[in-house]
Amino acid sequence: MNLRHLRFFIAVVECRGVSSAATRLRVSQPAVSAALRSLEDDLGLELFERRGGSRRTIPTFRGLRFYEHASEILGRYEEAKRSLRAPDEKLPVVRVGVLRTLAATDVAAVHASLTRRLPQMRWSLRDGSEHEILGWMNQGRIDIAWTLVEDTSETMSPLWREPYVVMVSRQHRLAGTSGGRVQVADIAQEPLVLRGTCELKHGALKAAGLSMKIAARTARDDLALQLVAKGIGIAVAPRSLATMGVVALPVADLGLSRQIGVRWRQGTPDATIEAVSAAVESRDS
Repeated sequence: MNLRHLRFFIAVVECRGVSSAATRLRVSQPAVSAALRSLEDDLGLELFERRGGSRRTIPTFRGLRFYEHASEILGRYEEAKRSLRAPDEKLPVVRVGVLRTLAATDVAAVHASLTRRLPQMRWSLRDGSEHEILGWMNQGRIDIAWTLVEDTSETMSPLWREPYVVMVSRQHRLAGTSGGRVQVADIAQEPLVLRGTCELKHGALKAAGLSMKIAARTARDDLALQLVAKGIGIAVAPRSLATMGVVALPVADLGLSRQIGVRWRQGTPDATIEAVSAAVESRDS
């Protein structure tokens, strides 16, 4: 058993699969599978259930217990390394860009997770628009970012795709729609609260069939959703931005979404990329 095996095991549990874990770790799937087999041989027990045809890798009861111990072992190891640091030695800083339209609760959870996972680093967060983040990265002002991404590349890794939904007040006529799904025709004539932070291309909402009767414009997502909650109009926004005061309704024929992932500068350490990816993926667990 070695620390690499433990890191691979923890990644598989948190990513719920060998393929996703390999992507996070930036290694091959056979390398992850081999590490798991070696760890199981060393422990003399199976850590995961083998279900034919299942895409998910499910830990056994003993596997979940070992996950807790493995996490503690790695945490103690990092703590031991930190204790050897000279008192006057400053912590290295990792500058993280965060897309401004990500949910604040998720961003706070990720920051706390990063501090817990790699306490020997100081994590500095800076939020901005997609274009600001890209500019900061090109200028060397941030090291890694949780933002919009395109396809997988040497410096970019998609994590999930999020649909845009329509936000309405809890008193809106559509709030109790059976099945919670509407059509563009149901909202086409509704007054809109336009979000200045929206990443959709100019004209996307009009092209989707909305009348663009503007009730309000704001660069603040919190204000936009407050206006929606008060019945001023509806808003089109990523599903994760929904708050207690509004109802998020999927629009069957809207067809708008955004792809969220991690982007980094060339030369960023693998451990940093893995830590940020893991924290983002486990933000709601």
